[in-house]
Amino acid sequence: MPFVQTANLRVHYQVAGSDAAESGDATLLLLHGNFASWRWWQPVLTRLPAHYRAYAPDMRGCGDSERPGFGHNIEMLVNDVHAFVSSLDLGPVHLVGHSLGGAVALQFALDHPELVRSLVLVAPPPAEGQSVVCRGNSLAHWTWRLFDIDRETLGLTFRLLRHLGANRALLRSALTRLAPTLPHDQAFVTLVSDAARMAPEAVVGHIQTLDSWNVEAELPKLRLPVLVLAGGRDVLVFPDALERLSSALRRGRMVVWPDVGHAIQLEQPDRFVTLIREFIDYHSVAWWRRWIRRLRQMGGLRPRCERTEQPDQAV
Repeated sequence: MPFVQTANLRVHYQVAGSDAAESGDATLLLLHGNFASWRWWQPVLTRLPAHYRAYAPDMRGCGDSERPGFGHNIEMLVNDVHAFVSSLDLGPVHLVGHSLGGAVALQFALDHPELVRSLVLVAPPPAEGQSVVCRGNSLAHWTWRLFDIDRETLGLTFRLLRHLGANRALLRSALTRLAPTLPHDQAFVTLVSDAARMAPEAVVGHIQTLDSWNVEAELPKLRLPVLVLAGGRDVLVFPDALERLSSALRRGRMVVWPDVGHAIQLEQPDRFVTLIREFIDYHSVAWWRRWIRRLRQMGGLRPRCERTEQPDQAV
């Protein structure tokens, strides 16, 4: 159970893969969402090839990281990520963020582009803020209504959150709606337990910060390759809102899987790892090697040697 002490926070994290990942070229940093912990990345950590090095920290107030009782906003969470990267001397990383972690990842890439090689946003909030999808009878709408907090209702909200932590049935129901294809096995029970022990200040802070966060105007500045992944059965973030995010990016690409919900990496871990491996491996290759490959495909440059496959071999 590794920890790292940064300037402001004691951070718990899990790590997988080889120490020999070359100069960060195959180093991943995985950021979880609200009501979550590093365990939302456990299926990914166990499926990555050995030459990858992947880090999955718990955000402040979540999992086994320190619970200072404040700082649960995107600005501070970005500072926490920067301190984590600096403390472990990770260098430029391939950054992957889910849900709230997607907002933190995107803001981190905008603030510190020199530390990010590529960006994968998994069911992230829209760039205009989460409130734009809070409509009708959606889960997002009722969640925001529940935590529409002012000073007069803050005490009531914290009592409600403590009751919510004790009400495992309610948490199981919410996770079932978020991840409709996820089996109710022991791993599911562990995810519910992690949600139940999350600091109430973190729950409130995360929802409030996503309501006011808006980076729509900054998206064209981002020159990094970005993959946006959406679930067609997501009741919290709708694909049409993420299409606007992807379209505003210089190097954005969007993929929608119609058969999954909000917890894409948990519901389809094999498929998810294959997708991000292809994306990251492509963007880990030096730009000049990609141009050489493209020229060869166009017939403008002959390879140094020819190889003939046997007729029955797969190409």
